[in-house]
Amino acid sequence: MNPMYSKVFLVLCSTLLVTVSGAPNTCGKLDLKTDPFTCCTIPKLLDVAIVGSCFEKFPIDKDAMDKGAGSMPRTECMSECILNSTGIYNRRAELDEKKLTSVFTDSLPTNSPWLNVVRKAIKECSTKANKKDKEFVKAVADQKKASPKGTQVCNPEASFLVDCIHTTVFSDCPTNLRSTTSECDAIWNFLKNCPFSALRQ
Repeated sequence: MNPMYSKVFLVLCSTLLVTVSGAPNTCGKLDLKTDPFTCCTIPKLLDVAIVGSCFEKFPIDKDAMDKGAGSMPRTECMSECILNSTGIYNRRAELDEKKLTSVFTDSLPTNSPWLNVVRKAIKECSTKANKKDKEFVKAVADQKKASPKGTQVCNPEASFLVDCIHTTVFSDCPTNLRSTTSECDAIWNFLKNCPFSALRQ
């Protein structure tokens, strides 16, 4: 995976709050000494140039996160930029589900072992996003009320979809493509019951 692409999505996916799976209260922080994405190299599902351009326009404050800042870095605007640039959001800022599927699967060959994994992730995450629609609308309205005039407010649905699809694909990595190190085995066992977000340091 392109190093920049991997870095962006490691940060993005580590911001996904408990949404990918129902997490029991027993999900404590896993003491990681390895980057989870070395345990399974997921394919690049989005255009690297678009991801890079949106990252430049809306950089994530990774330094604040590393220093233990109270809040996670905001990724809504960067993710919305990606969905706008790929046409997943149409001109009326509405989600085009057919485009969502094509953008995330077009780079995969027809015989790719990832094709069904990605399609399943898109379906699951789209369903979850639809159920959270009122929550997203409220979040945008609340941000608009709390933000100073002229501040850009972006839809958290975009970040949810990008994060959810990538983390679900990672969690469903085909067994024959997984690393078998003891550290990675611990991660796969952890993910059986806990969301990807619980891996966050």
